[in-house]
Amino acid sequence: MLDNDHCSCPVKCFRPDPVCGVDGKTYWCGCADARCAGVRVAKLGFCEVGNGGSAPVSGQVLLLLHIVWLILLGIFGLFGLL
Repeated sequence: MLDNDHCSCPVKCFRPDPVCGVDGKTYWCGCADARCAGVRVAKLGFCEVGNGGSAPVSGQVLLLLHIVWLILLGIFGLFGLL
């Protein structure tokens, strides 16, 4: 039977199993990865990234608009509509 103190660090994982540590960092290899770093797990899954900022439009919306614009520009360029 293995004791948790004898686990090898860093943990090698074959599949991501992210957990969020109390330090605000995402540990991709799960609870064992956080334990090796000496951090308790705050929740399962990814840690939140910021509070969205104080801007009226979030960065994700602007990124989505930029991607849509590039797709439309590519379609127009492909069919010679520009």
